[in-house]
Amino acid sequence: MPVIIQHNEEYIRQLTTQRISLANRLIIEDIHRNSIFNTPMLSSQLRRNVLKTVVPETYTGTIIWRQPYASYQERGMRADGTHVVKNYTTPGTGKDFAKNAVKKTLKQVKKFYKTML
Repeated sequence: MPVIIQHNEEYIRQLTTQRISLANRLIIEDIHRNSIFNTPMLSSQLRRNVLKTVVPETYTGTIIWRQPYASYQERGMRADGTHVVKNYTTPGTGKDFAKNAVKKTLKQVKKFYKTML
């Protein structure tokens, strides 16, 4: 009696890649959402001009605040240590807005992957 073996490896690989990519997208969106109210607001551009990408083939994602002064605001000073920001004009905002958002999201990262099961 013949036996037929069905091979679903490619389907499983594609499904897994798709689900991991979706989870990564949700994580990146959550980081952005968590950063919004802590992001300094020299203009609304720093809060809005954000590039979010997910690369399915490498299971990676990035979030980049694209304003030229974003890293200056994140560190609270220029890269060379000069021009320290002493007063953030928007109440409740300040340095480490991105770092703190990432930390907050990473505390609950498992929930994003569990939703993909």
